[in-house]
Amino acid sequence: MNKQTLSFHLLIAMMVLLVVPVSAQVIKGNVWTAESLPQQGHITGGPWTLQQRGASNAAPSAGYCINGVPQPNPGTERMSPYYFAFVTNSGKTMHGFFDYRPRNSNEAIVAATSTDFGQTWQFTQEVLELNRGICPASDNVDLASEAGLGHPYAMTVNGRRFLYNLDRRPGQVDVSGLVIHELFPEPGAPLNPVPATVDFAAQRTVGLLNPDGIIAEVPGSSPKTILYVQKILNGDKTAPTALPLAQQCGKPVAFNEPAASHDISIARMASTEDGINFTDLGPVNGLNDITGVGPTDIRYVGPRGTLMRFGNGTWGLIFSGGNCLDGDSDAFHFLGFAESTDLRNWTVINGIQNPIASTIPLTVVFNGSPVTIPANKPVVGDSLGWFNGRIYGPTFVQMGEHDGVMTFTGYHTPRPNDDRGDTRGIGSVRLHSSQNIVAISNGDDEQNPDDDSQNKDRGQEKDDK
Repeated sequence: MNKQTLSFHLLIAMMVLLVVPVSAQVIKGNVWTAESLPQQGHITGGPWTLQQRGASNAAPSAGYCINGVPQPNPGTERMSPYYFAFVTNSGKTMHGFFDYRPRNSNEAIVAATSTDFGQTWQFTQEVLELNRGICPASDNVDLASEAGLGHPYAMTVNGRRFLYNLDRRPGQVDVSGLVIHELFPEPGAPLNPVPATVDFAAQRTVGLLNPDGIIAEVPGSSPKTILYVQKILNGDKTAPTALPLAQQCGKPVAFNEPAASHDISIARMASTEDGINFTDLGPVNGLNDITGVGPTDIRYVGPRGTLMRFGNGTWGLIFSGGNCLDGDSDAFHFLGFAESTDLRNWTVINGIQNPIASTIPLTVVFNGSPVTIPANKPVVGDSLGWFNGRIYGPTFVQMGEHDGVMTFTGYHTPRPNDDRGDTRGIGSVRLHSSQNIVAISNGDDEQNPDDDSQNKDRGQEKDDK
């Protein structure tokens, strides 16, 4: 596709978002309730963690290496620096792929399992490591290198299982296709045969527009259909997608960010017959407003979520969102929920003012009046210290007709550099749905070689409260 054609597609996408109204859907709205408090995850084994030797702003690499050798996690430690989980389950056994990312020092994809609703995880495998075997000069510095392959998503298309990752290198991120590796899982190696070291030369998706990541797949769809995020870096002030100044974010007023975000985030649909070549099906409506600048607007939507179908035929989507307050387009202000009857037009049920979960409450002045965000207590309760600064990357697994576990990412501070000893952590919370769930996007659609309970029919299990 040449630049002129790409520009035309981008303009059409924006026109659709700006002029097509959300259809008048009759949606009563699923009601979510929390069955537990949010729990901070821990992991046994695997690579180095922030807390095992007390990483801090003064010593960000404390214990990362000893005598020139990178150190593993010696026991069970807080699950940090891990983020952007992709979780499936076989019965009550949860299988997770995580983006492991020590700030400015490394990036890799880690697999782990949990049998206690995501409170503790057991390491199983690490692949695609960016700086394998490399040590910083001392505990007081880092490697100034963390742009590898991350944000893992796994999906089966016509019997073939694929791992998709975002190439986060400058000039590649949100420009080139997602990086693909085919999976042939083995016991103890769910990511087999993905190489141990980073592989930027692997095959890429074709046809997705500026993909920032796959939000979720449509369960039972044929051809395989997905929701994904198109991110146009600096798009709201750069031709051909530039917006009027009044529709651009101003400098953040709440968080310690140096400048406003000017990215454009568009949730879109696409389909594929082979998991490699995709046909873009256009943007969806109602999840976010790319022109919204108010503190209660949802301007950005994140590239991770879970799509489900309820017994009444309605579709539901757990997602993350954010806005101009954050000074960032990564959609980390709250976790929300939306519903649709057709997958194209969405109504947000739990938004930034009545979220499932949120960062720390704040009050700002907008158009001369104070506005508190969120206005209502989140479903899971008030924010806790370990996700006061960021909350995003939700992934939900079903455990019973109405119940499941939501895994998510939490930051103590909005920016990793604000607290190098407490950032990028994994948490979980048990949720109950008022409606029965009959299908889910990230349900295990193939057997996991490490688990012998995969043949259980979740639909036949009793609600686990």
